[in-house]
Amino acid sequence: ADGIVRIYEAPDVMNLSQWSLQHEISCKLSCSCISWNPSSSRAHSPMIAVGSDDSSPNAMAKVQIFEYNKNTRKYAKAETLMTVTDPVHDISFAPNLGRSFHILAIATKDVRIFTLKPVRKEKLSSSGGPTKFEIHIVAQFDNHNSQVWRVSWNITGTVLASSGDDGCVRLWKANYMDNWKCTGILKGNGSPVNGSSQQGNSNPSLGSNIPNLQNSLNGSSVGR
Repeated sequence: ADGIVRIYEAPDVMNLSQWSLQHEISCKLSCSCISWNPSSSRAHSPMIAVGSDDSSPNAMAKVQIFEYNKNTRKYAKAETLMTVTDPVHDISFAPNLGRSFHILAIATKDVRIFTLKPVRKEKLSSSGGPTKFEIHIVAQFDNHNSQVWRVSWNITGTVLASSGDDGCVRLWKANYMDNWKCTGILKGNGSPVNGSSQQGNSNPSLGSNIPNLQNSLNGSSVGR
């Protein structure tokens, strides 16, 4: 609520009862959710995406990206997603298994998926600052017809699950042309939604395809 993200670290991994404050990041907006960039590549500096559910009229962009600078040993703002102006309830970076870019999912009044492609250093007029990104929205879905509260990726970062006030969990996946579609719908009790073909992008055969759905969630059915 104070608009500050605090990062703590345990100096001794064998004693997780003690944590020391390492960084404070001022976001200037109340923070509702955060997500670490899970990339293990040395080419990608640690990043944090911060979402805000601030509903005040002066609060515009609700998602900020901060990147760690090894030279200053501080986090600096790299980007702001100016197109996200509705309150953000959840945010999640997709696991990065070798991609040269990042994928970020956002839960707001709908489901949104963005790609963040780093701009090559030689294209930048100055060096030493945070990485700049080419940001594109690759998917936006209002199938929940209500507020979306949670988004979560499978372990390979190929399937996104979202939940909303409609009482359903919806699964999203991109095909070989990077077009995202709904591949399954589950009710709150875990049962499939029958006759879901009216959703347009959903899978009408979900009721007889639960094993494949489970494989998709576990990352064994990648398809990309």
